Amino acid sequence: MHAKHRFAERAAKLGINYGDIELEIRQQKVKFKEKEKSKFKTVFKIDENMLTAVKIEKLDFIHVLTLWESNEEEVKKWKKK
Repeated sequence: MHAKHRFAERAAKLGINYGDIELEIRQQKVKFKEKEKSKFKTVFKIDENMLTAVKIEKLDFIHVLTLWESNEEEVKKWKKK
């Protein structure tokens, strides 16, 4: 529950609708596999904000673990895709 609360706080701080973030994460336009089996990193853009989320993904759900503003390397990967 703590991670979801922090996720909502970050969205509010950036002035982004929480629902817009969830939609972008589900669309997964730019997705990278992490070391763990079902863990992924998703990079996306909302308004002028480039964001990265780490999530656990199963067939029946997506659980967002963390959200942050993307760094330069993540933005470069997003632009290439």
